[in-house]
Amino acid sequence: MSTPESLPALRSSVLTDPGQRRELNEDAVFQSITSYGGLFIVADGMGGHRTGEVASRMAVERIAFYLLESLAPSPHKLLEAFERANEAIFEAAQNPESRGMGTTATALWLDLPYALIGHVGDSRAYLLRGGELSQLTEDHSWVAERLRQGLLTEAEARSHRWRNVITNALGSFPRARIDLIGLKVHPGDRFLLCTDGLSSVVDDRTLQSVLQSFSPEEAAAQLVQLANQWGGPDNVSVAVIGVEALPPSTRPSYGALLEAAPSPIRFQLGDPEPLPTQVMEPARNLWQRWGSWGLLALWLLLVLYLLFVHSR
Repeated sequence: MSTPESLPALRSSVLTDPGQRRELNEDAVFQSITSYGGLFIVADGMGGHRTGEVASRMAVERIAFYLLESLAPSPHKLLEAFERANEAIFEAAQNPESRGMGTTATALWLDLPYALIGHVGDSRAYLLRGGELSQLTEDHSWVAERLRQGLLTEAEARSHRWRNVITNALGSFPRARIDLIGLKVHPGDRFLLCTDGLSSVVDDRTLQSVLQSFSPEEAAAQLVQLANQWGGPDNVSVAVIGVEALPPSTRPSYGALLEAAPSPIRFQLGDPEPLPTQVMEPARNLWQRWGSWGLLALWLLLVLYLLFVHSR
């Protein structure tokens, strides 16, 4: 979307698609260009039936309403918006028909020349700068945590049966762990927000190539098309934002931190106490718990039998 001359020099496109294997789209997206920049959100609901669709929509609506009512963007406002969304979804999830509902949410709040990102779950925010693509957010998922611990390789994480198990979501508990990231924006920067319907199918090298080769409008369409061509196993949502020029701006109170930082920084706000894992590690069934020991016992019996037969 091209913006009027009175607004920041941004081009953006936001798309969502149910994918090839699901009838219902439980993702939600949002974009709004403002006088100081813009707000962009993607969310991926969970819970089955229509609860996931409700959760993602609630997250987008609550976050957008609160932030667009704010006169001055700040990390604290972004944190409060996510906390309010979490409270609303958690309250709605107490209804018997909505038990288990929750959602990821990743928001880019442009307060040019700065960018603020709020993040919960395994949706992602990327930055393309100087021909290099970097992932700004960390996945809150079972496999991502094992990957960071060095317990899984990239290849193992991509094919692991628990790759869709997330460990942090809006609405699953009274409180959520919210990541807040800030950086100074450069002319020519491109941002990509996406749900795992894209990132789990299309590799980073392809994402970078598409973002470099096409306008934001064309890139968004190309990425959704690629996800569907490569199986489309999940709903897929993308927001592509290109910053073509920076308007003159007064420095906000948090700007000094970002001016001095050579790379994106993580804000430490809110309650420092560790929060409980939102989605616990999947319980192993009886075979998974005892199967390996049973196989070992059978192998030992076989060895003993062969030794007995040989001794005779």
